[in-house]
Amino acid sequence: MAMKMIDPDLVIALEHASSELIIQVRKAIYDFYQDSASGWEQWEKWRTPKPWEERVLTNLERYHNDLQAARKAYDEGDIRPIVYEAAAYAGLSKDMEFDDNWMSEQNQIAVHQAVREVAVLASQIHRLGYALLTQA
Repeated sequence: MAMKMIDPDLVIALEHASSELIIQVRKAIYDFYQDSASGWEQWEKWRTPKPWEERVLTNLERYHNDLQAARKAYDEGDIRPIVYEAAAYAGLSKDMEFDDNWMSEQNQIAVHQAVREVAVLASQIHRLGYALLTQA
Protein backbone atom coordinates (compact mmCIF):
# COMPACT_ATOMS: atom_id res chain seq x y z
CA MET A 1 0.00 0.00 0.00
CA ALA A 2 1.48 3.34 -1.05
CA MET A 3 1.85 6.01 1.63
CA LYS A 4 0.41 9.44 1.05
CA MET A 5 3.02 12.15 0.80
CA ILE A 6 2.75 15.43 2.66
CA ASP A 7 0.96 17.71 0.22
CA PRO A 8 2.91 20.96 -0.35
CA ASP A 9 -0.41 22.86 -0.20
CA LEU A 10 -0.92 21.51 3.31
CA VAL A 11 2.48 22.85 4.38
CA ILE A 12 1.72 26.24 2.81
CA ALA A 13 -1.69 26.28 4.51
CA LEU A 14 -0.07 25.65 7.91
CA GLU A 15 2.36 28.51 7.35
CA HIS A 16 -0.52 30.82 6.40
CA ALA A 17 -2.61 29.67 9.36
CA SER A 18 0.33 30.33 11.69
CA SER A 19 0.61 33.85 10.28
CA GLU A 20 -3.12 34.40 10.65
CA LEU A 21 -3.02 33.32 14.28
CA ILE A 22 -0.31 35.89 15.03
CA ILE A 23 -2.35 38.55 13.22
CA GLN A 24 -5.50 37.70 15.21
CA VAL A 25 -3.68 37.82 18.57
CA ARG A 26 -2.09 41.17 17.66
CA LYS A 27 -5.50 42.48 16.56
CA ALA A 28 -7.10 41.42 19.85
CA ILE A 29 -4.37 43.22 21.80
CA TYR A 30 -4.64 46.32 19.61
CA ASP A 31 -8.42 46.38 19.90
CA PHE A 32 -8.21 46.06 23.68
CA TYR A 33 -5.94 49.09 23.97
CA GLN A 34 -8.13 51.08 21.58
CA ASP A 35 -11.25 50.46 23.65
CA SER A 36 -10.14 49.18 27.05
CA ALA A 37 -12.18 49.06 30.21
CA SER A 38 -11.70 51.89 32.63
CA GLY A 39 -9.20 51.01 35.36
CA TRP A 40 -7.88 47.91 33.63
CA GLU A 41 -4.37 48.90 34.72
CA GLN A 42 -5.36 47.88 38.26
CA TRP A 43 -6.36 44.37 37.20
CA GLU A 44 -4.19 41.44 38.14
CA LYS A 45 -1.62 41.01 35.37
CA TRP A 46 -2.92 37.56 34.37
CA ARG A 47 -6.32 39.09 33.56
CA THR A 48 -4.83 41.57 31.06
CA PRO A 49 -3.30 41.31 27.58
CA LYS A 50 0.20 41.44 29.12
CA PRO A 51 0.76 37.64 29.20
CA TRP A 52 -0.40 37.48 25.60
CA GLU A 53 2.04 40.21 24.61
CA GLU A 54 4.96 38.85 26.61
CA ARG A 55 4.50 35.09 26.32
CA VAL A 56 1.97 34.09 23.69
CA LEU A 57 3.14 36.39 20.88
CA THR A 58 6.79 35.66 21.65
CA ASN A 59 6.12 31.92 21.47
CA LEU A 60 3.98 32.18 18.34
CA GLU A 61 6.66 34.20 16.57
CA ARG A 62 9.31 31.64 17.56
CA TYR A 63 7.07 28.79 16.37
CA HIS A 64 6.48 30.63 13.10
CA ASN A 65 10.19 31.24 12.51
CA ASP A 66 10.90 27.56 13.21
CA LEU A 67 8.07 26.61 10.85
CA GLN A 68 9.56 28.75 8.08
CA ALA A 69 12.93 27.02 8.54
CA ALA A 70 11.18 23.64 8.50
CA ARG A 71 9.34 24.58 5.32
CA LYS A 72 12.65 25.45 3.69
CA ALA A 73 13.98 22.01 4.63
CA TYR A 74 10.73 20.46 3.33
CA ASP A 75 11.14 22.32 0.03
CA GLU A 76 14.66 20.84 -0.17
CA GLY A 77 13.33 17.30 0.39
CA ASP A 78 13.73 16.80 4.16
CA ILE A 79 10.35 16.22 5.80
CA ARG A 80 11.66 15.56 9.32
CA PRO A 81 11.71 19.23 10.49
CA ILE A 82 8.17 19.94 9.23
CA VAL A 83 6.88 16.82 10.97
CA TYR A 84 8.49 17.91 14.25
CA GLU A 85 7.17 21.46 13.91
CA ALA A 86 3.71 20.14 13.14
CA ALA A 87 3.87 18.11 16.36
CA ALA A 88 4.74 21.28 18.29
CA TYR A 89 1.85 23.17 16.69
CA ALA A 90 -0.56 20.33 17.39
CA GLY A 91 -0.08 20.99 21.11
CA LEU A 92 -0.25 24.76 20.69
CA SER A 93 -3.48 25.33 22.59
CA LYS A 94 -1.75 24.16 25.77
CA ASP A 95 0.78 26.97 25.33
CA MET A 96 -2.04 29.50 25.13
CA GLU A 97 -3.87 28.74 28.36
CA PHE A 98 -3.95 32.36 29.46
CA ASP A 99 -7.04 34.29 30.43
CA ASP A 100 -8.66 35.78 27.34
CA ASN A 101 -11.65 37.44 28.96
CA TRP A 102 -10.06 40.82 28.25
CA MET A 103 -10.71 40.16 24.53
CA SER A 104 -13.92 41.16 22.85
CA GLU A 105 -16.18 38.28 21.95
CA GLN A 106 -15.37 38.84 18.27
CA ASN A 107 -11.62 38.66 18.98
CA GLN A 108 -12.02 35.54 21.14
CA ILE A 109 -13.89 33.82 18.31
CA ALA A 110 -11.24 34.84 15.74
CA VAL A 111 -8.31 33.72 17.93
CA HIS A 112 -9.95 30.41 18.84
CA GLN A 113 -10.82 29.77 15.18
CA ALA A 114 -7.21 30.51 14.17
CA VAL A 115 -5.91 28.12 16.86
CA ARG A 116 -8.25 25.38 15.64
CA GLU A 117 -7.15 25.90 12.03
CA VAL A 118 -3.48 25.63 12.97
CA ALA A 119 -4.11 22.55 15.13
CA VAL A 120 -6.07 20.73 12.40
CA LEU A 121 -3.46 21.39 9.72
CA ALA A 122 -0.58 20.56 12.06
CA SER A 123 -2.23 17.32 13.09
CA GLN A 124 -2.70 16.27 9.46
CA ILE A 125 0.94 17.00 8.63
CA HIS A 126 2.17 15.25 11.75
CA ARG A 127 0.10 12.11 11.09
CA LEU A 128 1.21 11.88 7.46
CA GLY A 129 4.82 12.66 8.29
CA TYR A 130 4.99 10.26 11.21
CA ALA A 131 3.67 7.48 8.98
CA LEU A 132 6.29 8.28 6.34
CA LEU A 133 9.13 8.47 8.84
CA THR A 134 8.22 5.22 10.58
CA GLN A 135 7.60 3.13 7.46
CA ALA A 136 11.32 2.87 6.68
